[in-house]
Amino acid sequence: MNVDLFRRLERRYLFTGTLVLRTALHLGGGDGTLGATDSPVVRRPDGQPFIPGSSLKGAFRSTVEKLALTLALSNMEKDALDLSAAWIKQFNQRRRDEEWSDTKTVAEVAAQWPVTAHLFGTPYTASKLSFNDAYLRDETENIVQRRDGVAIDRDSERAVDQLKYDYEVVPATVGFTFELLLENPSNLDLGLTCLGLSELRSGLFSLGGKRSSGLGRCILEAAQGYQLDLSATDSRKRAERLIRYLKGDSYATKFDPIAPFDPWIDQQIELLLKEVA
Repeated sequence: MNVDLFRRLERRYLFTGTLVLRTALHLGGGDGTLGATDSPVVRRPDGQPFIPGSSLKGAFRSTVEKLALTLALSNMEKDALDLSAAWIKQFNQRRRDEEWSDTKTVAEVAAQWPVTAHLFGTPYTASKLSFNDAYLRDETENIVQRRDGVAIDRDSERAVDQLKYDYEVVPATVGFTFELLLENPSNLDLGLTCLGLSELRSGLFSLGGKRSSGLGRCILEAAQGYQLDLSATDSRKRAERLIRYLKGDSYATKFDPIAPFDPWIDQQIELLLKEVA
Protein backbone atom coordinates (compact mmCIF):
# COMPACT_ATOMS: atom_id res chain seq x y z
CA MET A 1 0.00 0.00 0.00
CA ASN A 2 1.37 3.40 -0.98
CA VAL A 3 0.99 5.86 1.87
CA ASP A 4 2.91 8.74 0.32
CA LEU A 5 1.46 12.04 1.47
CA PHE A 6 -0.18 14.35 -1.04
CA ARG A 7 1.99 17.28 -2.03
CA ARG A 8 1.08 20.19 -4.23
CA LEU A 9 3.07 20.70 -7.39
CA GLU A 10 6.09 22.89 -6.67
CA ARG A 11 8.80 21.89 -9.15
CA ARG A 12 8.59 19.86 -12.34
CA TYR A 13 11.32 19.00 -14.83
CA LEU A 14 10.96 17.49 -18.28
CA PHE A 15 13.88 15.97 -20.19
CA THR A 16 13.52 15.03 -23.85
CA GLY A 17 15.69 13.87 -26.72
CA THR A 18 16.33 11.05 -29.16
CA LEU A 19 17.62 7.74 -27.83
CA VAL A 20 19.88 6.45 -30.61
CA LEU A 21 21.06 2.84 -30.65
CA ARG A 22 24.83 2.51 -30.90
CA THR A 23 24.54 -1.27 -31.09
CA ALA A 24 21.59 -3.50 -31.91
CA LEU A 25 18.87 -3.81 -29.26
CA HIS A 26 17.13 -6.98 -28.10
CA LEU A 27 14.26 -6.22 -25.76
CA GLY A 28 12.25 -9.41 -25.42
CA GLY A 29 8.50 -9.24 -25.83
CA GLY A 30 7.74 -12.38 -23.84
CA ASP A 31 5.55 -15.34 -24.73
CA GLY A 32 2.60 -13.14 -25.67
CA THR A 33 4.48 -11.42 -28.51
CA LEU A 34 3.65 -12.74 -31.94
CA GLY A 35 6.55 -13.56 -34.20
CA ALA A 36 8.13 -16.37 -36.22
CA THR A 37 11.23 -16.47 -34.01
CA ASP A 38 12.29 -18.01 -30.72
CA SER A 39 12.75 -14.63 -29.03
CA PRO A 40 10.85 -11.70 -30.61
CA VAL A 41 11.26 -8.06 -29.59
CA VAL A 42 8.44 -6.21 -27.87
CA ARG A 43 6.08 -4.53 -30.35
CA ARG A 44 3.08 -2.25 -30.52
CA PRO A 45 -0.21 -3.62 -31.89
CA ASP A 46 0.79 -2.30 -35.34
CA GLY A 47 3.98 -4.36 -35.27
CA GLN A 48 6.43 -1.51 -34.70
CA PRO A 49 9.07 -2.14 -32.01
CA PHE A 50 9.20 0.17 -29.00
CA ILE A 51 10.93 0.49 -25.63
CA PRO A 52 8.57 0.29 -22.63
CA GLY A 53 8.94 3.04 -20.05
CA SER A 54 9.37 0.35 -17.38
CA SER A 55 12.47 -0.96 -19.17
CA LEU A 56 13.93 2.53 -19.38
CA LYS A 57 13.25 3.14 -15.71
CA GLY A 58 14.83 -0.15 -14.68
CA ALA A 59 18.03 0.49 -16.62
CA PHE A 60 18.15 4.11 -15.46
CA ARG A 61 17.69 3.07 -11.83
CA SER A 62 20.44 0.46 -12.05
CA THR A 63 22.79 3.06 -13.53
CA VAL A 64 22.05 5.66 -10.86
CA GLU A 65 22.29 3.17 -7.99
CA LYS A 66 25.77 2.05 -9.05
CA LEU A 67 26.99 5.65 -9.23
CA ALA A 68 25.37 6.51 -5.89
CA LEU A 69 27.17 3.58 -4.26
CA THR A 70 30.43 4.75 -5.79
CA LEU A 71 29.87 8.20 -4.28
CA ALA A 72 29.19 6.58 -0.88
CA LEU A 73 25.99 8.56 -0.39
CA SER A 74 24.36 8.26 3.02
CA ASN A 75 21.96 5.33 3.43
CA MET A 76 23.53 3.60 0.44
CA GLU A 77 24.87 0.82 2.66
CA LYS A 78 21.32 -0.47 2.16
CA ASP A 79 21.62 -0.61 -1.61
CA ALA A 80 18.94 -2.31 -3.69
CA LEU A 81 20.61 -5.70 -3.35
CA ASP A 82 20.48 -5.46 0.44
CA LEU A 83 16.74 -4.75 0.55
CA SER A 84 15.98 -8.44 0.90
CA ALA A 85 12.51 -9.86 1.34
CA ALA A 86 13.36 -10.60 4.98
CA TRP A 87 14.43 -6.99 5.66
CA ILE A 88 11.27 -5.60 4.02
CA LYS A 89 9.13 -8.10 5.95
CA GLN A 90 10.74 -6.92 9.20
CA PHE A 91 10.09 -3.28 8.24
CA ASN A 92 6.42 -4.09 7.53
CA GLN A 93 6.10 -5.93 10.85
CA ARG A 94 7.45 -2.94 12.78
CA ARG A 95 5.03 -0.68 10.95
CA ARG A 96 2.09 -2.86 11.95
CA ASP A 97 3.22 -3.56 15.53
CA GLU A 98 3.91 0.09 16.31
CA GLU A 99 0.86 1.29 14.34
CA TRP A 100 2.74 3.92 12.40
CA SER A 101 0.78 6.80 10.94
CA ASP A 102 1.29 7.80 7.31
CA THR A 103 3.60 10.59 8.45
CA LYS A 104 5.62 8.19 10.60
CA THR A 105 5.89 5.67 7.76
CA VAL A 106 7.22 8.26 5.32
CA ALA A 107 9.71 9.48 7.95
CA GLU A 108 10.97 5.93 8.61
CA VAL A 109 11.36 5.30 4.88
CA ALA A 110 13.42 8.48 4.61
CA ALA A 111 15.62 7.39 7.51
CA GLN A 112 16.12 3.71 6.68
CA TRP A 113 15.78 3.18 2.93
CA PRO A 114 18.59 4.08 0.48
CA VAL A 115 18.58 7.59 -0.97
CA THR A 116 17.79 6.29 -4.46
CA ALA A 117 14.59 4.70 -3.15
CA HIS A 118 13.17 8.16 -2.43
CA LEU A 119 13.70 9.03 -6.10
CA PHE A 120 12.50 5.79 -7.71
CA GLY A 121 9.79 4.93 -5.19
CA THR A 122 9.11 2.32 -2.51
CA PRO A 123 6.02 0.29 -1.54
CA TYR A 124 5.06 3.29 0.62
CA THR A 125 6.21 6.32 -1.37
CA ALA A 126 5.59 7.18 -5.00
CA SER A 127 8.32 7.46 -7.61
CA LYS A 128 9.28 11.01 -8.51
CA LEU A 129 10.32 9.87 -11.98
CA SER A 130 8.10 8.74 -14.83
CA PHE A 131 9.36 7.46 -18.20
CA ASN A 132 7.19 7.50 -21.31
CA ASP A 133 7.26 4.52 -23.66
CA ALA A 134 9.88 5.26 -26.33
CA TYR A 135 8.60 5.00 -29.90
CA LEU A 136 10.48 4.99 -33.20
CA ARG A 137 11.44 8.48 -34.30
CA ASP A 138 11.04 7.43 -37.94
CA GLU A 139 8.74 4.44 -38.43
CA THR A 140 10.02 2.01 -41.05
CA GLU A 141 8.61 -1.26 -42.30
CA ASN A 142 10.61 -4.44 -41.76
CA ILE A 143 13.12 -2.66 -39.54
CA VAL A 144 13.49 -5.62 -37.18
CA GLN A 145 16.30 -8.06 -37.99
CA ARG A 146 16.71 -11.72 -37.09
CA ARG A 147 19.94 -13.17 -35.73
CA ASP A 148 21.08 -16.69 -34.98
CA GLY A 149 22.43 -17.86 -31.65
CA VAL A 150 23.63 -21.08 -30.06
CA ALA A 151 23.37 -22.34 -26.51
CA ILE A 152 26.71 -22.49 -24.66
CA ASP A 153 27.60 -25.12 -22.09
CA ARG A 154 28.86 -23.15 -19.08
CA ASP A 155 31.27 -25.90 -18.00
CA SER A 156 32.94 -26.66 -21.34
CA GLU A 157 32.32 -23.19 -22.81
CA ARG A 158 31.43 -24.88 -26.08
CA ALA A 159 28.32 -24.76 -28.21
CA VAL A 160 25.68 -27.35 -27.32
CA ASP A 161 24.78 -29.63 -30.24
CA GLN A 162 21.35 -29.10 -31.81
CA LEU A 163 20.50 -26.15 -29.56
CA LYS A 164 20.54 -23.39 -32.12
CA TYR A 165 17.98 -20.58 -31.76
CA ASP A 166 17.19 -17.22 -33.32
CA TYR A 167 16.17 -13.87 -31.89
CA GLU A 168 15.09 -10.46 -33.11
CA VAL A 169 16.95 -7.17 -32.76
CA VAL A 170 16.37 -3.56 -33.67
CA PRO A 171 19.49 -2.50 -35.61
CA ALA A 172 22.00 0.15 -34.59
CA THR A 173 21.49 3.84 -35.56
CA VAL A 174 17.71 3.60 -35.04
CA GLY A 175 16.30 6.46 -32.93
CA PHE A 176 13.52 6.41 -30.33
CA THR A 177 11.73 9.29 -28.62
CA PHE A 178 12.79 9.92 -25.02
CA GLU A 179 10.75 11.72 -22.36
CA LEU A 180 11.45 11.74 -18.65
CA LEU A 181 9.34 13.67 -16.13
CA LEU A 182 10.68 14.52 -12.65
CA GLU A 183 8.26 15.95 -10.09
CA ASN A 184 8.93 17.72 -6.79
CA PRO A 185 12.54 16.56 -6.45
CA SER A 186 14.85 17.45 -3.62
CA ASN A 187 18.24 18.84 -4.63
CA LEU A 188 19.63 15.35 -4.02
CA ASP A 189 16.98 13.78 -6.29
CA LEU A 190 17.82 16.27 -9.02
CA GLY A 191 21.54 15.53 -8.75
CA LEU A 192 20.95 11.78 -8.91
CA THR A 193 18.73 12.18 -11.99
CA CYS A 194 21.47 14.20 -13.69
CA LEU A 195 23.94 11.40 -12.99
CA GLY A 196 21.75 9.09 -15.07
CA LEU A 197 21.27 11.70 -17.79
CA SER A 198 25.03 12.20 -17.95
CA GLU A 199 25.55 8.49 -18.59
CA LEU A 200 22.87 8.62 -21.29
CA ARG A 201 24.41 11.57 -23.10
CA SER A 202 27.87 9.94 -23.01
CA GLY A 203 26.65 6.65 -24.49
CA LEU A 204 27.57 4.60 -21.40
CA PHE A 205 24.06 3.26 -21.05
CA SER A 206 22.64 -0.12 -21.99
CA LEU A 207 19.16 -1.58 -22.38
CA GLY A 208 17.56 -4.93 -22.94
CA GLY A 209 19.02 -8.42 -23.08
CA LYS A 210 22.34 -9.84 -24.25
CA ARG A 211 24.19 -6.77 -22.98
CA SER A 212 27.23 -8.88 -22.16
CA SER A 213 27.40 -9.60 -25.90
CA GLY A 214 27.50 -5.90 -26.70
CA LEU A 215 23.83 -5.34 -27.45
CA GLY A 216 21.72 -2.47 -26.19
CA ARG A 217 24.26 0.37 -26.03
CA CYS A 218 22.56 3.71 -26.68
CA ILE A 219 23.15 7.44 -26.44
CA LEU A 220 20.83 10.40 -25.83
CA GLU A 221 21.10 12.98 -28.62
CA ALA A 222 19.49 16.40 -29.08
CA ALA A 223 18.77 16.44 -25.35
CA GLN A 224 16.66 19.29 -24.00
CA GLY A 225 15.49 20.22 -20.54
CA TYR A 226 12.49 22.18 -19.30
CA GLN A 227 11.55 23.33 -15.82
CA LEU A 228 8.52 24.64 -13.96
CA ASP A 229 9.09 26.35 -10.62
CA LEU A 230 6.05 27.17 -8.50
CA SER A 231 7.95 27.46 -5.22
CA ALA A 232 8.05 31.26 -5.16
CA THR A 233 6.90 32.75 -1.85
CA ASP A 234 5.22 35.60 -3.71
CA SER A 235 1.68 34.29 -4.31
CA ARG A 236 1.14 36.62 -7.25
CA LYS A 237 4.24 35.43 -9.10
CA ARG A 238 3.34 31.82 -8.37
CA ALA A 239 -0.20 32.33 -9.71
CA GLU A 240 1.08 34.00 -12.88
CA ARG A 241 3.52 31.16 -13.51
CA LEU A 242 0.83 28.53 -12.92
CA ILE A 243 -1.59 30.24 -15.30
CA ARG A 244 1.08 30.31 -18.00
CA TYR A 245 1.68 26.60 -17.47
CA LEU A 246 -2.02 25.71 -17.62
CA LYS A 247 -2.64 27.79 -20.76
CA GLY A 248 0.49 26.62 -22.60
CA ASP A 249 -0.03 24.28 -25.54
CA SER A 250 3.55 23.03 -25.95
CA TYR A 251 6.56 22.21 -23.82
CA ALA A 252 8.17 25.52 -24.77
CA THR A 253 5.15 27.55 -23.61
CA LYS A 254 4.31 25.50 -20.52
CA PHE A 255 7.86 25.26 -19.19
CA ASP A 256 10.93 27.45 -19.03
CA PRO A 257 13.61 25.97 -21.29
CA ILE A 258 16.88 25.03 -19.60
CA ALA A 259 19.61 26.44 -21.80
CA PRO A 260 22.38 25.67 -22.28
CA PHE A 261 21.42 22.17 -21.16
CA ASP A 262 24.73 20.29 -20.91
CA PRO A 263 26.39 22.86 -18.60
CA TRP A 264 23.24 22.78 -16.43
CA ILE A 265 23.58 18.99 -16.00
CA ASP A 266 27.24 19.46 -15.07
CA GLN A 267 26.27 22.10 -12.52
CA GLN A 268 23.74 19.80 -10.82
CA ILE A 269 26.34 17.04 -10.60
CA GLU A 270 28.87 19.45 -9.10
CA LEU A 271 26.32 20.51 -6.48
CA LEU A 272 25.66 16.85 -5.69
CA LEU A 273 29.39 16.18 -5.24
CA LYS A 274 29.69 19.16 -2.89
CA GLU A 275 26.79 17.84 -0.81
CA VAL A 276 28.44 14.43 -0.64
CA ALA A 277 31.74 16.00 0.41
